[in-house]
Amino acid sequence: MRKVFRISGLAVLISVMTATTVFAANQSSTAYARGGGYDASSGTISGQGQMGKVKFNSSGGGWGFYSKSCSGAETTYSDAYYIPKSGGSIELDVPMPSNCQFKLHITSGPDYPVAGTIQNHS
Repeated sequence: MRKVFRISGLAVLISVMTATTVFAANQSSTAYARGGGYDASSGTISGQGQMGKVKFNSSGGGWGFYSKSCSGAETTYSDAYYIPKSGGSIELDVPMPSNCQFKLHITSGPDYPVAGTIQNHS
């Protein structure tokens, strides 16, 4: 009788771990703002309770920031990060709690586009 309970308990534990792994899937979303001062936003991704990444780049100027919406709280916004006219990229490690949603917002410079990605895993 004890072996049956042990085997059943192990099967339940494996099922729960598998369901949690399937539910907490890695997500990423991209945004692209064409040159000329245009804005763009990525899709919304869910945090997983671990560090995520925000990356965006341009060959000639642009801005970007991310927003965070957690259950029961107002939406907050990160600082805006600037890419100079000479071009470059921004890469940030961001803590992403599992009860929050995240979105990348970018703006292109006058001449070149800006492309970016937000992901909930490192």
